[in-house]
Amino acid sequence: MLDNLEALYDGYLSEFRHLEQGRKPLEGAFGLGSGPRNYPCHDKFAQDLERLLRDLAARSPSSEEVSQALNYIYFTAPARFQAGPAVDWMLLAVHGFTLELIGLLDAAEAAPLCRAYGSVYPRLRRLPVQNKLFAALQKRGGTDRRKA
Repeated sequence: MLDNLEALYDGYLSEFRHLEQGRKPLEGAFGLGSGPRNYPCHDKFAQDLERLLRDLAARSPSSEEVSQALNYIYFTAPARFQAGPAVDWMLLAVHGFTLELIGLLDAAEAAPLCRAYGSVYPRLRRLPVQNKLFAALQKRGGTDRRKA
């Protein structure tokens, strides 16, 4: 599963960079033409990731496998693919696809994931979907809600 995730993220970044190389100077600036935020690779990536995660959930993976996938999506990919705002926002947006997977974690896997998520994504800087994910991780991991 982790290999499939890595390949998907690598393909997304590669396609984004390819499109960036072909972009004309100032294209997308000041609302002129389409820019990096409008590239079709973003939608394709989101659809492919959603499908991959749905398939993962459907085959009843182990808690460890789910934890590895979530660690990659939440921490490894964003740290590794700092390619600019358009990519960074997409990597955050797709966190929402992981909510169902959190329910497949056991407490031993959820607790450290929750602590790491709370540390990397502080409460005052979280998007609404990230608050939902953090709450689900807390519930699953049995961690104290007051420490968030």
